[in-house]
Amino acid sequence: MQQLIKRYLRKCPVIYWFAKKIYHIFRYFFRQYLKPYVFGTRLEEKYWAKRPSSIAAEYWNMREHPHRAFLVEQITAFSPIHTILEVGCNSGPNLYLLAKKFPNAELRGIDINPHAVKNGNAWLKKEGISNVRLSVGKADALESFQDNYFDIVFTDAVLMYIARDRIKKVTKELIRITRKALLLMEWHCFESKSNPLGFYIGHWVRDYVALSKKYYPEGKVRAIKMPEHLWPDKNWQRYGGIVSLEK
Repeated sequence: MQQLIKRYLRKCPVIYWFAKKIYHIFRYFFRQYLKPYVFGTRLEEKYWAKRPSSIAAEYWNMREHPHRAFLVEQITAFSPIHTILEVGCNSGPNLYLLAKKFPNAELRGIDINPHAVKNGNAWLKKEGISNVRLSVGKADALESFQDNYFDIVFTDAVLMYIARDRIKKVTKELIRITRKALLLMEWHCFESKSNPLGFYIGHWVRDYVALSKKYYPEGKVRAIKMPEHLWPDKNWQRYGGIVSLEK
């Protein structure tokens, strides 16, 4: 059917050109702005779960990316720390740095991609890191962790892929398993108040202060903007930051 339509349209070059332009414009706007509203988190979940081992290697080789030092610095401010969980850890580059900072702490990481988890555990072992363990898991499936188990729970560019259909559950679960402080390095709306569920511009931008307060009103919440030189991307420079909820 699709081929018949193409053959028919090609008989009228002007109409074919116009139809092709309309199709590509619609496809761009759908993927850039509408897709997560229609399909929710499911498509992103499938995409990240199936990424190949080579992507895990890229993350591992970016252990010294400047934003990680900033993240580690913000986490260290909550010392002493005995237990840490990273949700969406990929192959564990952040946990590698934290393990060096806190060699006596118990560090855990979960990620949806089994290749990243398997390779990350192997690379950590090769580096002589023995206090980090990665396992396969999802941000909206944290039932295996007890209430207030981890001193620190954090994410690094993970919730920006969680759509409105799951962000409430994820936020509540992250807060539930946190004992001391929850830190979210995400795209945060600094400029004005917005819907805590967020708006989509390729990734989700939210008011994480309002979202955190909604589910833990007694917590101390603050947002720190990421220095622009740490990530040479216009959206990270505009929205990138760390929101911390201290219990």
